Amino acid sequence: MDMSVFWESILWFVIVMAVIFIAAFIFEKVTKFKDREEIKAGNVSVALSLAGKIYALGYIMKISAENAYNLGEALAWGLIGFVLLIVGYFLFEFLTPSFKVDDELAKDNKAVGIISLAISIVIAHAVAIAII
Repeated sequence: MDMSVFWESILWFVIVMAVIFIAAFIFEKVTKFKDREEIKAGNVSVALSLAGKIYALGYIMKISAENAYNLGEALAWGLIGFVLLIVGYFLFEFLTPSFKVDDELAKDNKAVGIISLAISIVIAHAVAIAII
């Protein structure tokens, strides 16, 4: 086994995990509730919404790692994906004037949680298309 490939894999793992944890922290600041507290209390809707964002960032980082010319470019795509996920969340809020997404997630409205998850996945795939 080539040790440089091993260490490069470890580096990518650390980078992707750091990006996801930092992004999850920032996502929590954008919403009206504390994700970890809601999930600990059994709020499935918040868990679904957060799971979509985690998947999306992981997928964006995977595609960027496979297609970027260097680490900087891969991280730039990760940042673009993160910003687009936040934009998507606010668009979801804007396009549903009859209710507030944050309020519905906090009330454990599973339908809103599922749609939030789906929006994150669609955004991840749209960013992936741009990267490829």
